[in-house]
Amino acid sequence: MSYSAKIKRGESIIYLVIWLIIFLMPVFFSQRSDGVDWNRVTREWVKIIPFLFVFLFHNYILFPLFFIQKKYLYYFGLTLLLIIGISFITIFIGREVGPSRGFLPEIKDLPPPQQKPLGNIPPPGSMKLRTGLLLLFEDFITSVLVIGFNAAIKITIKWQDEEQKNKELEKQKLESELAFLKNQVSPHFFMNTLNNIHALIDINSEDAKESVIQLSKLMRYLLYDSELGKTTLSKEIEFIKSYVDLMKLRFTSKVSIKLSFPEKIPNIEIPPMLFTSLLENAFKHGVSYQKKSFIEIILRTENNNLWFRIKNSKQSNDNGIIETGGLGLENLKKRLDLLYGRHYILQENDTEETFDINIKLPIYE
Repeated sequence: MSYSAKIKRGESIIYLVIWLIIFLMPVFFSQRSDGVDWNRVTREWVKIIPFLFVFLFHNYILFPLFFIQKKYLYYFGLTLLLIIGISFITIFIGREVGPSRGFLPEIKDLPPPQQKPLGNIPPPGSMKLRTGLLLLFEDFITSVLVIGFNAAIKITIKWQDEEQKNKELEKQKLESELAFLKNQVSPHFFMNTLNNIHALIDINSEDAKESVIQLSKLMRYLLYDSELGKTTLSKEIEFIKSYVDLMKLRFTSKVSIKLSFPEKIPNIEIPPMLFTSLLENAFKHGVSYQKKSFIEIILRTENNNLWFRIKNSKQSNDNGIIETGGLGLENLKKRLDLLYGRHYILQENDTEETFDINIKLPIYE
């Protein structure tokens, strides 16, 4: 059952319970020593029925056809006519079924018109007019309260339903954007890795075979584990290690690669391939075949936070231009914004010789 269907069923149950209580109240307050005064209960039920009609007409016709459709002038005009009409109808019903109102004792008849009024007591005609106006006002207020209560419930439920739909749309949008960003990373990663293997085939066939095995592990992670939307921290660390091992096959001892991971990895989940773009950038822009270069990768957990740091030396390209970041870093920032909102920290420290990225993420075990 959808959320909208559930909330509509809950709304119907609320109305049923409320009106059941309203119709049971006359029975409760009409208890006598010899039983229930069913004549009085019947009179009260007859007087309640017009307000039930007000509720039903407003709930199923006025509100959905006019208020929801934003035809507010028609809505308020017809609602006012409904309230006034029902107020006069209840006065007529009250005159027909008896003088009692609510659950109060019945009003005794006044002295006959021919008797001289005593003191400041107004004549019977004036008294009836005042009583009629008072009852009309009471019925008017009761109708307003019934409609106001019904409108408040429906507006609240409508707001909750729209909020839920907005959350579902935001979730779908988030999933679509994350999938788009992830699909940008995967082909780029495979292209670089296959280029590495291609270069190794002519240099060292054994290393090339080993790199294919490492690549198969990475592909398994990318194709299966990452599809779930979450992965364990231990699998992400294994991915980083396999990636680095694959990259090491290409480089000489002039490249210093240092890894630091927790000895005991906590059992937590994180988004998959979160640091792949940083690894690619570090090896792409921080490694040199001619001179010494380095890459440092540090990952640790502390106080429900995950800290990731990657620092690398900077090398110039064929045109002598030093490059850092690029599309991968921009994609990472977008992913972090979508996944964590404002609950993360990403700091860049870009100098002439090094490029340093520090990331702090909230984690929940």
